[in-house]
Amino acid sequence: MTSSSKELECDYLVVGAGAAPMAFIDTLLTELPDSKVILIDKKAAPGGHWVDAYGFVRLHQPSIVYGISSQQLEGNWLKLLLTKLTLPWKHRASKKEMLTYFGNFVDKKVASKQLDFYPNSIYKFETKGKVDQDGIHYFSSVDGSMSYKVKVNSKLVDGTRGECIIPHDSPLQFPVDEGVRVMTPNQIYDTHQEKGDKRSVMLKNKYVVLGAGKTGMDAIVYLQRKMKIDPVNIAWVIPNDVWMLNGSAGGRPWDFPESMAKCSNDIDKASFSLEKEGKLVRLDENITPTRFRFPVTQLNELKLLRKVKTIIRRGRATAIRRKNNSHVTVEFESNHPPWDGFAPIETCIFVHATSPGPSNGRFDSMGGEDIFGSSRNMTLHLIFLPPVSFSMSCLAKIEAARVKGTLDTGVMRRLALAFGEEKTAGSDFTDDDLLKILIKRVSPSGNDIHRGTINQVLLLAFIDRDPMVPLKWMKQNRLSFLSIPGVKADSCNHVRMLRSKGTTLGLPENHVRMLDVLGEKIVPLEGM
Repeated sequence: MTSSSKELECDYLVVGAGAAPMAFIDTLLTELPDSKVILIDKKAAPGGHWVDAYGFVRLHQPSIVYGISSQQLEGNWLKLLLTKLTLPWKHRASKKEMLTYFGNFVDKKVASKQLDFYPNSIYKFETKGKVDQDGIHYFSSVDGSMSYKVKVNSKLVDGTRGECIIPHDSPLQFPVDEGVRVMTPNQIYDTHQEKGDKRSVMLKNKYVVLGAGKTGMDAIVYLQRKMKIDPVNIAWVIPNDVWMLNGSAGGRPWDFPESMAKCSNDIDKASFSLEKEGKLVRLDENITPTRFRFPVTQLNELKLLRKVKTIIRRGRATAIRRKNNSHVTVEFESNHPPWDGFAPIETCIFVHATSPGPSNGRFDSMGGEDIFGSSRNMTLHLIFLPPVSFSMSCLAKIEAARVKGTLDTGVMRRLALAFGEEKTAGSDFTDDDLLKILIKRVSPSGNDIHRGTINQVLLLAFIDRDPMVPLKWMKQNRLSFLSIPGVKADSCNHVRMLRSKGTTLGLPENHVRMLDVLGEKIVPLEGM
């Protein structure tokens, strides 16, 4: 194959076209409209995992706080009420709506000349460390027919760390004997959409759902609600029970950190407290969940999940074996006994829902990787607990404030010194140094549960010299829960609580010193 090459130039080269980079680019170009962005993605269209997700998937959280800041995902509220009889905060976008939404955004920015989009393209990460200094980067088409050399005037933005790994793109990670029937949720959906014998046969099978994440939950709901499979013909392999957010309760992202602080980081006490308030739910009230991954479920969905009575709780599956020709057995880790399938191999379908989703291990495996890595690159990580979009919008706001020169570098230096950082004689902190020191990522499954609270206060303290400026921006940003009428940031109270319980909560001493500085800066926000 003959390969062609082309030279390009931009201000920001963004790798990845999923939900996180979309939110980042939208705010970046709103704040810095004269910037030029080149966006590349290995898929054929923008949307990240939504491109290959199963057809019956819907957004788990409300549409009103997901997507991009500049455009409503739920659409016109009056039209939504009149045509779909749906309250705006009850709307959860479908796969089709998500892809249309992101596609329209990219098309609009391409038409405005602010953005160039290169689908079916892969960035050469192995060259990243060699090119940071001169701003020259390389990417190529997936098929190798085109290669690109890009002069990046500002920053490379890596938006791939939170990539959602789904069953469609990730086969089962353990052995499956020949003849055992395994299907992804995509295949279940596609076959059920067909007319004829295949669909009829599907309705007569029994199903074993592997995995207790949101994909597994969605599969169980779909089997019952759309395919009309009797729950007696569904088995569910649950490696670990999980706490779920009650989608009908109107909770906020900081409810869990607040509860953890009040309960001195006792996760069981905090979870039971939120359950009592109706904000958390669990599958079985007699079993205490051991995982918290922020899945959101509606109460009508929880009712369907509880109808499944064949529950196998023996840890993670390690193999599916064919036994005596017509029988099937599931093997498990840690010497748990195997489970004999409840149907012959010919009529037993295993639904693969074991992929890690957004908990892809990259958050934890990157160790000390910084969001603001240098003056030439940054990496998109969560700085608040999910949903993901607001974190990314805030990172773009910070980057724009750096470019505009509106950061309160005075308070940032005080915070850096409180954190224990020092510069050698004759040198000073650069803006990039300060951002690298102060802005740290939050892992959804990590132990730094209070980091998101600290990050929000940091943003209020240094995005502008006047803390009211970032607060007003957050309240006007549709991705923020603060945009919901009546919701308060309550940052002053959060700082006081973390300062008073710092040792009990396991906060390092330098974090407590930072909170002293933050408390002084955000005094004007008292009661807001």
